[in-house]
Amino acid sequence: MIGLPAEESNDTKQCNDDEDGVYNGDGLLHELHYTVNRGLVLKIRERGLPDGWYPASDREIRDLIRSWGSVRSVGNALAGIVPHAGWYFCGSMIADVLTSLQENLDTIVILGGHNPPGGPLIHYSEDAWELPSGRLFRDDELADQVESILPDGFSSLAEQTVDNTVEIIIPLIAAMHPGVKWAAWRLPADERAITFGETLAEAVLNSDRKIAVIGSTDLTHYGPNYGFMPTDSLDNPVEWMEKRDMRMLEAIVGFDGERVLELAAAEKSACSAGAALGAMTFARDLGAGIGSILSYSMSKDVHPSSSFVGYGSIIWESA
Repeated sequence: MIGLPAEESNDTKQCNDDEDGVYNGDGLLHELHYTVNRGLVLKIRERGLPDGWYPASDREIRDLIRSWGSVRSVGNALAGIVPHAGWYFCGSMIADVLTSLQENLDTIVILGGHNPPGGPLIHYSEDAWELPSGRLFRDDELADQVESILPDGFSSLAEQTVDNTVEIIIPLIAAMHPGVKWAAWRLPADERAITFGETLAEAVLNSDRKIAVIGSTDLTHYGPNYGFMPTDSLDNPVEWMEKRDMRMLEAIVGFDGERVLELAAAEKSACSAGAALGAMTFARDLGAGIGSILSYSMSKDVHPSSSFVGYGSIIWESA
């Protein structure tokens, strides 16, 4: 089975903080190997998430994509928001957003989260990522350009651990957009995520690349496993949670960054608000129109439980 039950795995955790407040993948260090290509030594990132999060083979991935009906078509989206649970819960939602992206992309940027307000910017520095559907190379030129023009206020650390907010997306990119390059960061859930989105847009507008951005966040984490069951939710938890999640999604599609941060803090309706803010701001600055909510679901739809998580997907299309 692809995916793990919500209350038995980390795929739906609100946050697992280390002493500095940044998600550390339960202490798992990512695996690397080195190879020589045309005389250059390349640092290769390998799979870090355990079995169950996504398939181990290209054939299984492609069979699953076909079963979802997510066949590549001509899309017009330049940015999107997806969840980051195991594929059993939300793989089809991720695939639908990737299907909606523009054709002939040079690079897809993934903005992950699990990074609280005040956290550092976390960047992925490997030259390539080894995936079931092939090896994807990082767009180091774009990554270096973005980092070089970031304003004061950003401290940047290299990703050293396993985090699902980025990794759960990239195997589908490899299968659905073969040959595309990637770049990835995990953004803090504060105003600097908006600044990062502006900086990323500036770098893209000053280049000749065709680039799309995917932001990764889950929504409300409800129930005893997450220690979150407010009194006013008890009569109808599902309806209560859906209303809160929709408020968050509507703020994101409408480019209301201040509202996104307010809801994330007050209602705990996004575990990775910084990722959403970065993608949202990039779309706005590239001239996209108001976004569209493609889908909404809860983990209990596929795995009934007293603890469950909300998932939503969004796209912004070129005006």
